[in-house]
Amino acid sequence: GTWHVDVGTAAVRTARRLQLERAWSQGLMSNLDYLLELNVLAGRSVNDLTQYPVMPWIIADYHSEELDLNNQATFRDLSR
Repeated sequence: GTWHVDVGTAAVRTARRLQLERAWSQGLMSNLDYLLELNVLAGRSVNDLTQYPVMPWIIADYHSEELDLNNQATFRDLSR
């Protein structure tokens, strides 16, 4: 079979992604909303368990019996 890219759809997705990046970088949307929107653009949804959204691991402490959510060391540094 031949491989076909729908340029219109790709252009719309690119425009939407750039719009999301601008809104997120300007603080107009939360990290969670940004990640959920990116997942939607990638064809992932909470409504389809085979294509569930991808989220970054944020916990760094896997050894403590209880997590101290006020301790910065509990979480990964995602500032990069």
